[in-house]
Amino acid sequence: MNLFADRLKNLGDETAFKIGDDIRRCEAEGLHVIKLNLGEPDFDSASNINQVAIDNILDGNSHYTDPQGILPLRQKIAEVIQETRGVSVSPDQVVVTSGGKPSIGYSLLTYVNTGEEVIYPSPGFPIYESWINFVKATPIPLQLREEKGYRFEAADLEPLITPKTKLLIINSPSNPTGGVLSKDNLNNIATLIKEKADPTIRILSDEVYDEIVFDGRKHESIISHPGMTEHTILLNSFSKSFAMTGWRLGYGVLPTVEEAKFFRQWNINTYSCTSPFIQAAGLAALSNEENKAIVSNMCKAFEARRDVVIEAINQIEGVTCCKPGGAFYAFPNIGQVCRKLGIMEIYDHLPPDKRRKTSPSTLFQLFALYKHGVATLDRRSFGLKGSEGQHFLRISMASDLDSLKEGIKRIEAASRDEAGFGKFIKEVKMV
Repeated sequence: MNLFADRLKNLGDETAFKIGDDIRRCEAEGLHVIKLNLGEPDFDSASNINQVAIDNILDGNSHYTDPQGILPLRQKIAEVIQETRGVSVSPDQVVVTSGGKPSIGYSLLTYVNTGEEVIYPSPGFPIYESWINFVKATPIPLQLREEKGYRFEAADLEPLITPKTKLLIINSPSNPTGGVLSKDNLNNIATLIKEKADPTIRILSDEVYDEIVFDGRKHESIISHPGMTEHTILLNSFSKSFAMTGWRLGYGVLPTVEEAKFFRQWNINTYSCTSPFIQAAGLAALSNEENKAIVSNMCKAFEARRDVVIEAINQIEGVTCCKPGGAFYAFPNIGQVCRKLGIMEIYDHLPPDKRRKTSPSTLFQLFALYKHGVATLDRRSFGLKGSEGQHFLRISMASDLDSLKEGIKRIEAASRDEAGFGKFIKEVKMV
């Protein structure tokens, strides 16, 4: 017998964490690395949130609790959904999770059989594709295009919907592109779903960046559109809006109480329940009026950084970058840089086994890290299927402005270093 189960062959990864090994190697060699890889706000959770958790621990609120989540938090989440999405949901439709990711896996495990189709954004959060492959569903990437500002329209979605379509994943604002779907986009998408999709279709709407929108925009959700509430699983997290990444607190809002019970059951089968003192802190995050100003100020800081970063990126010869409407990422096109440095030619002449494991943007990303000390992520990190021929980087703007400016300078230096790239490729024995 083999040591490992066959299913592990289908388990993906998240390169934002995996690249940490490369960063540590660079730092061990004395290189100061500007880290623009992780999507983690460089702000701390608010002191009022922290204090609630501390007080609850000291008061002994550290025992098992309802696997679905404490009722006061679920009631507050239902209230927030009513206020912000205009949709009435019961607290019994809300399931509290340890971070936002569980709702992704739970959705695939609950609704999708082997061979059924899942439409998901590409480039997109890598865990979507990982779970689709893990449950042996059929991945159907919905390609987001630079020329459309990384938004998709009903016309882009329509040819992908078939009788086998079981789940559609939407992420707006988007990771990694910062693309934001408008009310009209979503209205047309909702109309298409009602007209063409099977009545059992479910939409996983990943809205973890809902508070981080720019240029006076208002967050729009598919759940708010007529006929979509009964089809939509709304996924959210406290990680981005409240800078609570390490707390691991999120939630799913399910179309029915029956479906919420299955998510509750998945909680029971994995980690029993989310820590009660963390849930109490989450309740404080949503309830304390002080936090609205804190979140707003953080969003304004991200918007100011975006304006500086996008202008600087677009001044690099051979690079183009759309202005993101939300989240805190830039997603520049480095295709011309890859051609100028000779990366395309080198990639085309790699042995097939090496070529399958990399891409031109991957080679540039590693060169920029190991030789110029700036950590970014390549296009392949955000969905492998259909990524061929796409040459992009993700730059996280969740860092201070001085670091961002220095990081862009280093990317520009790497983009001009043809001799350095040739030497680097020989050192790593790619050719």
